[in-house]
Amino acid sequence: MKQTNMQTSVALRFRRMTRKSYGAFNTMHRIINIGTLTSLALACAYTSTVSAQNVAASEPEYNLGEPDKELTGVTVTASKTATPLNEATRLVTVISAREIAQTPARSIQELLNYVAGIDVAQRGAQGVQADVSIRGGSHEQIVILLNGINVSSSKSGHLSFDFPINLSDIERIEVLRGPSALIYGTGAFSGAINIITKHSAETSLYAKATAGMHRLVGAELRGAMTWGKTENSLSLSRRSSAGYRTNTDYEIYNALWQTRLNLPAENKMDLQLGYNEKKFGANSFYSAKYPNQYEHTQRMIASLRGDLGGERLRLLPTIYWDREYDCFELVRGTTFGQNHHIVNNYGAGLIANYSSLLGTTTLGGELRYEEVIGNKLGTPRAKPESYYTKFGSRTNVSLSLEHTVKLDKWLISAGTLMSHNTLLSGKYTFLPSVSVNYHPLDRWSFVATWSRSMRLPTLNDLWYTDPVHKHGDNLQPEYAHSFEAIAKYQTSHVEAHLSYFLMKGSNLIDWVKFDPTETVFTSHNIAELTNQGLEAGLALRLGEYLPFLGDAGRLSLDYLYMTQQHRAPGVAMSKYALNYLRHKFTAQLAHNVGSRIEALWALRYQDRVNQASPFATLDLKLDYRLTNHLRAGLELNNITDTQYADIAGVPQPGFWLSGSISYSL
Repeated sequence: MKQTNMQTSVALRFRRMTRKSYGAFNTMHRIINIGTLTSLALACAYTSTVSAQNVAASEPEYNLGEPDKELTGVTVTASKTATPLNEATRLVTVISAREIAQTPARSIQELLNYVAGIDVAQRGAQGVQADVSIRGGSHEQIVILLNGINVSSSKSGHLSFDFPINLSDIERIEVLRGPSALIYGTGAFSGAINIITKHSAETSLYAKATAGMHRLVGAELRGAMTWGKTENSLSLSRRSSAGYRTNTDYEIYNALWQTRLNLPAENKMDLQLGYNEKKFGANSFYSAKYPNQYEHTQRMIASLRGDLGGERLRLLPTIYWDREYDCFELVRGTTFGQNHHIVNNYGAGLIANYSSLLGTTTLGGELRYEEVIGNKLGTPRAKPESYYTKFGSRTNVSLSLEHTVKLDKWLISAGTLMSHNTLLSGKYTFLPSVSVNYHPLDRWSFVATWSRSMRLPTLNDLWYTDPVHKHGDNLQPEYAHSFEAIAKYQTSHVEAHLSYFLMKGSNLIDWVKFDPTETVFTSHNIAELTNQGLEAGLALRLGEYLPFLGDAGRLSLDYLYMTQQHRAPGVAMSKYALNYLRHKFTAQLAHNVGSRIEALWALRYQDRVNQASPFATLDLKLDYRLTNHLRAGLELNNITDTQYADIAGVPQPGFWLSGSISYSL
């Protein structure tokens, strides 16, 4: 409420467009707060615009059942280039805070399971460990970002999700399908996932307690406050379980501090400091031959990121540090096959985004240094210390240039990334990208994108050896050419997209056996492969047409179909590159039960090449509003008690019931 001269004005927040003719009239004499989406590209650099599926603005943690207000004629932009949402040149799925609160997931990995284009191969349940990949790529071929900062593990993609985030901390998750090297660098071989946290202090306190089967217990606490020109928040959590089978117990700790300094003229600086720790039984995680494995990981992150400048020129300076600690025991409680490693990733970058009558030009640069000390990775140190007898390092330098121009109903973007790594002496790689968006009608848009991508071997690929693995020699980067064509349709109540994608990869890196009788897997550049397929999505807001479903009534359907042709001479067994999803279908139905209960049903069906048979799981989340501040939740995961394994020899949980109670102020 804002009072001026004895008149009262109501501040409204609009979260979606309706295209109704009276939209502008309804805004007269009101303060308008327009919810906008910062694009996936913008989160790291103003280099590309993206389209959002399932778009929603950030909301308080439990704003369930509140109907969205509507506004027409407002251009909701997906980047600072002010490109209308339906004219963007990229396809990105956005999972909003409201959708996260509704979903029966306990971790980011489980949440991503409901996105058809993502393959989540879980080892440990509820966020302990999972390999996440996009459209047939491996878990090493995507970039994971936290508020635009690269937090992907340079040691191994198995550890890329070891960062200090609770689901209640998240404002939205943006998933970019397809190569995005021009935006995020060489690691974004098949896609990127950007997790954006809440900075606003609208909710000053949030607390949650959880308990469930398999001695599951958990607690979360989040506080936020505004002090002067800063917005500050602190999030703490602990979660543990005795495990759903032998040697699957775990403990997970998270701590995240964030400060946003708001400067004049919409400038700002963001500071984030985080700590994550996991201790877990790793039953057959990496080899069925040794079921009694155990792992202890720690992750510390620190970053400072700015958003500075004026209307024409914006600058995004970034500096960050990411420390990974990993202690792995091949046989729990013994030194057999034990390894210890500390990895430090240091990075600094600057993005300059200039807008003129000729379009928008973006120039970016990043310097990233990676080092590892331990007993497995690297080369022998001159002065060994305890476990840390080896050392390895590498430096990557990248420069990017992109220009975007709008011509009537066309939006065209083109650019290239130049990359150099010290492991490839004297070699410079150029990764071009071109995107075209044609917007013939108000509700329709058509997009075509071509790009080239590259990925360097991880530190494990280069140096790791144990009784069942052995690194190869002279590993080289892997490359791909990719093409995608997209058709999108959007109204206030219907969102749909259909995409055809094609990726031709060469020099692919994988852990393989050339003879089934071999006792170890070896890392090699082994394959040329072609992934192609179709992806379709449909989201319907049903509440207005089917009132019995309530204001929250929503149905989302997504489907992925993919085929692969490969040439891998002599390979008898492949761990990752040749294992992909042929079919994946997800369906989510949200509805109200009376005035105080909201329910969400989530169905997942998938058919993987290396699985004996397809399987389906059904989950349910019930949320009961006791008061405006107090809520109770019930999660029923795998209601059908389906027996399945994402990774051979690592069965996943059957039916798992848990409950929670939360308080927000």
